[in-house]
Amino acid sequence: MKAWLEKGSSLGAVNAAAACPVCFPKLALLGALFGFGALGAYESQLFFATQILVAVALAGHVLSWLQRGRRWPLVVAIMSALAVFAGLYWAGSEALVYAGFAGLMAASLPELWTRFAPRRLQWNRE
Repeated sequence: MKAWLEKGSSLGAVNAAAACPVCFPKLALLGALFGFGALGAYESQLFFATQILVAVALAGHVLSWLQRGRRWPLVVAIMSALAVFAGLYWAGSEALVYAGFAGLMAASLPELWTRFAPRRLQWNRE
C-alpha cells in the first residue's frame, strides 16, 4: 500500500494536472496528446484532485521515510509539495507548480529504482 501511495499519487497528480486545460496549460498540451482533453469539462474537480494527490504523495514519502530512513527523497518531496501549493496560492507562478510536480516525480525515482532494478545494480541500503 505504501509503495502505491508514494509512486502512484505522484504520477496521479501529474496526470490530473494534465487533464486540467486552464490551470496547467503546458501539461494540458501533453495531456491532449494522450486524450485527456475530453476531461476539460471536469476542470474544477481535477484541480481539487490534483491537490489531494500531491498531499497523498507527500504522505507516501513520509511512510517511505519511516520504513527506509532515506532523508533526501522526503526533503525533496516536502519542498516539491510546498512549491506546488505556493505556486497555486501564494506566488501564482505556473513555473513553481511545474517545478513542484517535477520534484515529486524525482523524489519517487529512488523507490522505483529499489523496487524494479536488478539486485546487483541497487544502491547499498544503510
